[in-house]
Amino acid sequence: MAKALLFDVGDVLMHSNWAVLDDLQEATGRPLRGRGPLDPAGDPDWSRYLAGDIPLDTYWNNKAQAAGYTGFLDLWRSMSYELQGDVFAPDAMGLIADARAAGVKVGILSNDLVGSAGREWVDSRPELAGFDVFVDCTEFGTRKPAPEPYLKAIADFGLPPDEIVFLDDMPYCIEGARAVGLIGVHVDPTAREHAFNTARELVGLVVESRGRRLVRVAEAAYAAQDLAAIMPLFHPEIVVYWNGSKVAEGLAEARQFHIDRLGFGSTGRSDVVKRHEYRLRKTLRAEHGDTICVEWESSYRLDDGTRVESRAGEFWTMRHDLLIEWHAYKGE
Repeated sequence: MAKALLFDVGDVLMHSNWAVLDDLQEATGRPLRGRGPLDPAGDPDWSRYLAGDIPLDTYWNNKAQAAGYTGFLDLWRSMSYELQGDVFAPDAMGLIADARAAGVKVGILSNDLVGSAGREWVDSRPELAGFDVFVDCTEFGTRKPAPEPYLKAIADFGLPPDEIVFLDDMPYCIEGARAVGLIGVHVDPTAREHAFNTARELVGLVVESRGRRLVRVAEAAYAAQDLAAIMPLFHPEIVVYWNGSKVAEGLAEARQFHIDRLGFGSTGRSDVVKRHEYRLRKTLRAEHGDTICVEWESSYRLDDGTRVESRAGEFWTMRHDLLIEWHAYKGE
């Protein structure tokens, strides 16, 4: 169970920037055209960003400058000062309050909070007070997704990275977090509920979902390379597919596959690669009905000291909480 929540600010602790543009336009009288993912057909610059023709900073700079701001930081500063506490999202504030009440640590890791809003404004807002960890890259010097800001936050929490949930709206920042071992949860600004529900599960504020429980149990069994714990996860009629090809059918063949292909339960065999310092992480990506989508990452050291790292995707079909069809896709 995770013990801390680490938040980005823009589009996470705060409402989506697009969602408050109407309020800012009304408050300032400056026309702010285009609403990004809220109205992609009416925002040509957003289409250019999605096509990869311009970076996100350019998108926001263009919008800001068209409204008379010097750039996106000036625009975001205006949001903070004109809208004050109305920029903070109730779903995020509610999660923080519930986490604190349950003894879960909370922190902030932002690229631009101080740079856009200013230190005076940050210090004046009660919504930003009382965090256990506060790392702002404006003052820290290196921006996400570089590892240093995440590592600073991890050190300040004093927890292992796999006990910290990081929420951010930018996929590349989530990947940067996962690269240093944090549990990354992407916040879709147009559909925030899923991310906040997931975060609540991960820190134990709500009952763990069926899929997350099954993935957690499987992760423990595989991380221990314990074939006796692995095999009870499978239905007697299990069918295993590896990179699209059927490689096992039934428990006996599935067990042999684990020995021959994955090297589990093969003590003493000279033809199986020996793994030292084996580490494994399974992450639930989606669950719907009887289907669970999982990503796994592993690393180990060979006898000669070489470090081997792998990442793959899995699709599980479940029957009565047992895995009856397993599709694994891994680059060779």
